[in-house]
This record gives sequence, structure tokens and C-alpha cells, in this order.
Amino acid sequence: MLLKWTILIFSASVALSSCTGASGHDMELLTHSPWKYEKAAFDSDDEDGVSFNALDPRIIGFEKDYSIVFRKDGTGAMKDGKAKTRHHPGPDSLPFLWSFQNKDSLLYFQDQYYRVQTLNNDHLVIYADHKLGGVSSRYTIVLRH
Repeated sequence: MLLKWTILIFSASVALSSCTGASGHDMELLTHSPWKYEKAAFDSDDEDGVSFNALDPRIIGFEKDYSIVFRKDGTGAMKDGKAKTRHHPGPDSLPFLWSFQNKDSLLYFQDQYYRVQTLNNDHLVIYADHKLGGVSSRYTIVLRH
């Protein structure tokens, strides 16, 4: 019985904390309809988010066929839009948790915090800056409806 209450309280706190601080407008833009990957790439030169040094090979492959669904309760799923085949037996849906932070300027998604560069009716552009071995790079994800 205690385990059931613990799970219930934890689930409710995750759902409530994911919505804390999110504006209704940004929440509606993010959750209105599924998103598709347009591109994801690394930029280590000028970090302008326009010219990229290297595209993420995961997006070039199967991941570009996924729709990303953000739900208002702080849950989401990556849904495979490609029919299952013998060579692609992956799951129909990969669940995740997401949340807005810092007055909607940060988005927690795919186990990482991303800065929100653009969120409008057509595009979501998020990025994360990394430093590895003294080299700075920016990983940018561009999603579209």
C-alpha cells in the first residue's frame, strides 16, 4: 500500500513540476501538434545556429522518421512514423519527460537542458553548449510541424 502511495505522489509531483513556470502561450505552441526533426547538428565555429560543421548522423538515419509529441502533463513520446519491417523492429513509441525551466528559456528534453532559441507556430529551435578538451561546440536541434 505504501508503494502505491509513493508512486502516486511521485507521478503527481513530476506532472506538476513540469508545468511550473511555463507560460500558457509557450505550452500551447509546444504541445499543439507533433514535431518532426528538420536537422540536428554540431557547430564549433561561430555557434550561429545557421551554418553547421557536422550533422548528427542519428537524425540522418531512422530518427528523422519520428514524430515528437509533447503533452501538457510533462510527458512525451517519440512515435515511429515508419512502418515496422524485419530490419526496423523498433518500438512504436519511446516515452520521455520534459519541462520548461527559467521562464520557458530552458527546455529539459532527452535527459538534457536546452536553451530555447525559437518557439513559434512552425519551428522549435533548441541548443546546448558543450566544452570538450578546450573546444566549445553548440548542439542545435531544429524541429518543425
